[in-house]
Amino acid sequence: MGRAEKLIRQLSNSILLRKTARVLRLYKAANLYLRFFPVVKKLPGGVAYRARRVESILLSRQMLESGTMYPKSRLPTQVERFADLGCNVGFFACWLAESYGATSLKGLMIDANKEVIEEAAWHARINHWQEVFAIQGVAGERSPSGRADFYVYWSNYCSSTIRNPFLRGPWKRTSAPCVDVGELWCQKFGSARCQLLKVDIEGSEMDFFRVEQPFLGLVDAILLEWHKWRVQLPEVEGLLAASGFKLAEVLEEKELEGTCLFRRVT
Repeated sequence: MGRAEKLIRQLSNSILLRKTARVLRLYKAANLYLRFFPVVKKLPGGVAYRARRVESILLSRQMLESGTMYPKSRLPTQVERFADLGCNVGFFACWLAESYGATSLKGLMIDANKEVIEEAAWHARINHWQEVFAIQGVAGERSPSGRADFYVYWSNYCSSTIRNPFLRGPWKRTSAPCVDVGELWCQKFGSARCQLLKVDIEGSEMDFFRVEQPFLGLVDAILLEWHKWRVQLPEVEGLLAASGFKLAEVLEEKELEGTCLFRRVT
């Protein structure tokens, strides 16, 4: 392992080092290195993935290598069709394919950040998921222009339509097309059921659930990260109950966010 890769791994393992690196511009240097020399690996089941940013190395360890980020035993017993809102670089699809042994994975990966969508599309191509589509767009927003403001956080994570007041550091204001998830799903998969909908859209979850009621009728289970600075879990429970869902379990809860699972009951 070269010195540069050792440095990148150290940066990914320590929050303190990551902060220091940012001040010293080492963080940007590491990301520049990774852009040309990404970390590329294969999971035991054959799923390929790559990391082209420091934070992607950290996420890949949490989600793909340790296997502790999502408890498969508490999720649906079989998932081949999914929608991932706030997909980032597409690691969740990699986790699904590896965990469920899904050779014919079908689904939508949606994120408003163009850079991460390019990475998500790469994961679909390299793993030959011909019916997994990476789409740039803002879910849960409607506007006359068909576009919405989107703020990209410096670390490439936690980006959102509204800046999180608890996150310090530079944000970049951009815009992205508004997407109708239900319409996209029907275009690609007709009336097929969405076995698992993952929603991690940094505070815009209630907006999405309000405008996508028809699509929710095709969904069997929802893996949700809710963000307390903007959304409270009882609000979500009330809204989703009207669409036939019941809170099955809170999988993890922290000071500012939590992860939970909803299942269809009617």
